[in-house]
Amino acid sequence: MDSPLNIKRETEFYQGYIRFKMSVSNESPYVITDISLDFIYDENLLHIAEHDNFPVKNGKFMLGNIYGNKSKTFTLLFEPLTCAKAADIRCHLMYADHKGNMASVWMEPKEISVICPIIKTDRDINIGRLKEFIVSLPSSDSRLYEVKSGFEVKKLAILAREVVEKHDVRHIRTLYTRDGNNCEIWYYGRTKINKDDIVIKISILTEHQTMELFAATRSSEVLTGLLAEIGRDLKLIIEERTSGRDRVVNVHIKDSVVQRSNLLDMCDIEGNCGVNVVIEDSVVQRSNIAYVDEETRLMHAQKKLDEEENKALETAPLKDSREEEERSLLIKQEEERQRKNLEPEKKRKEEAYFNPRKDSSSGSLEREQMSQKPTVVPQVSAPPEPSPVPAKMPVTTPKGVNTSLKLLFIPILIIILIAGYWIFSPMIGGSWTDQVDDINSSNIPYTVSNFEIYTNSIGMEFVLIPAGEFMMGSNEQDSEQPIHKVTIEQAYYLGRYEVTQEQWVAVMGDNPSHFKGDNNPVESVSWNDVQEFVRKLNEMESTDKYRLPSEAEWEYAARADTTNAYSFGNSASILGDYAWYSSNSGSKTRPVGQKKPNPWGLYDMYGNVWEWCQDSWHSNYEGAPTDGSTWEDGSLSYRVIRGGSWSVSADNCRSAFRFSFTPDVGYYVLGFRLLREV
Repeated sequence: MDSPLNIKRETEFYQGYIRFKMSVSNESPYVITDISLDFIYDENLLHIAEHDNFPVKNGKFMLGNIYGNKSKTFTLLFEPLTCAKAADIRCHLMYADHKGNMASVWMEPKEISVICPIIKTDRDINIGRLKEFIVSLPSSDSRLYEVKSGFEVKKLAILAREVVEKHDVRHIRTLYTRDGNNCEIWYYGRTKINKDDIVIKISILTEHQTMELFAATRSSEVLTGLLAEIGRDLKLIIEERTSGRDRVVNVHIKDSVVQRSNLLDMCDIEGNCGVNVVIEDSVVQRSNIAYVDEETRLMHAQKKLDEEENKALETAPLKDSREEEERSLLIKQEEERQRKNLEPEKKRKEEAYFNPRKDSSSGSLEREQMSQKPTVVPQVSAPPEPSPVPAKMPVTTPKGVNTSLKLLFIPILIIILIAGYWIFSPMIGGSWTDQVDDINSSNIPYTVSNFEIYTNSIGMEFVLIPAGEFMMGSNEQDSEQPIHKVTIEQAYYLGRYEVTQEQWVAVMGDNPSHFKGDNNPVESVSWNDVQEFVRKLNEMESTDKYRLPSEAEWEYAARADTTNAYSFGNSASILGDYAWYSSNSGSKTRPVGQKKPNPWGLYDMYGNVWEWCQDSWHSNYEGAPTDGSTWEDGSLSYRVIRGGSWSVSADNCRSAFRFSFTPDVGYYVLGFRLLREV
């Protein structure tokens, strides 16, 4: 049934924030009641800074009632916490129709681009050019911070320079008022790819104890990303070094009495500044003293540097070629020297191996004496007298015999190596009959356990997870606390892979997935859909052993007897070897089992699709079961999902990270993995 609600939305960039405005229209003649808005977004990328004055209940905005053929609007201000290629904003609307029946509808996801510009500045500019850019660049905006304690102009200026100058920008001027109460720091930069100009200004005003971050460039996406990244770092460094936690507060300029400072207006295009402006690092405090001479000197100095750099670039290929030839010659000489030094030792070892000595003392001396005897050369004129007994010739081993022995040794050595590999390889990689995929297991910093594998009637593989205990949760987020001990008393089978589309079709007969592929994980399935899948699979196999894992059983298997953020360690730098997530997925699901397994032989525990758990959602672990059982007495409006997906950041893929979703909605990031009881 089509929903009577029509949703429209729009976004704009505003003072380093994303203004998200949506209109909800009731296109039926009847009143629609109890409308609630549940926004879903990556909380590591975005934060709701402000919203319209509607009640909030359990994290949902209560829009109330909309009469027939009427509409309501709702506005949010999202603050980017960092820069990223894109972030999705989704909204789930719940309502009661005119008959009192509860229903819901999803807003089409809105993708927001917040770009972190890579800055590479290859030239300097003067004050005159800086003023031109401020006027001509189409996108400019500010973030304003109130510093509630530890306000000191000089110290804040030092901290601001430390943050901004991490980027490849040119410092143009630092200006102070003569009384030292106000300060401006000006920078110029260029984006590396598009060569777009960027102007950055830090203003510090004592009167209102504020710091303003101003930026101007061509792209609003780049502008918002720049303000988000530098603004976040400014706030953090001031709180850490001077003011204390939560003592730096965002102030919206439209609500503020603070007037934007611009000491640069007191300087002309040649660098002459008014009597009340002092230029830092200058020998003379400016009082209408021309700065143009210093500008000219800097321009000439820069020109000279450019000429020297160009000359160096022209001669660099020849110099590099000569250096390469010299290095190659030195390497060859060193290799030849080492070969000559090793040759006698190599020859001695070969003779010792191919001519084994029965006696280490007398035999050695005897052979040395024999080898020193002169070879008897027969005289042509008089043949030697025949000996009454046939004489043996033990003096030296003929060359042909040595060659034969060497040829015989080579196949023997190969046979030994093959036999050794055959004997010891099970100890390294698993049993002969059931090793975990060798290709995927290469270069894994642990040995993959060779647990028992169970395969059911439709080809689903399950790994036997042993009983044991572990510490569940982490201190990273409030929802992951408190860390608590959980004892898994009974072993269980857990899906080696996420349930695939082929397996779903074999049970359910249809394929709801957005990203099609037989071996891709099934997605766009709700928690309720999965319960129906479990019911039908149990019927097919005449059992009642299949179910979703509890949240504790899922984390226990994901950790696989480790205590790190991930089963392979704490660094997310190699997560791409184990998971499909936002940095490598190409914005879609991928076939299961292509990445490396965890220590217990489970694939895709991180990324690809979020995995439903049986538990209802709780905001933290206060009162959680300690026996690994399902925790059901929470909010039935949400169910737990784990493991992250193709669309989220590395942090969302941690073993302890937990999230929730409404059980009656399927989405193309939601899949599952089944448990089979022993």
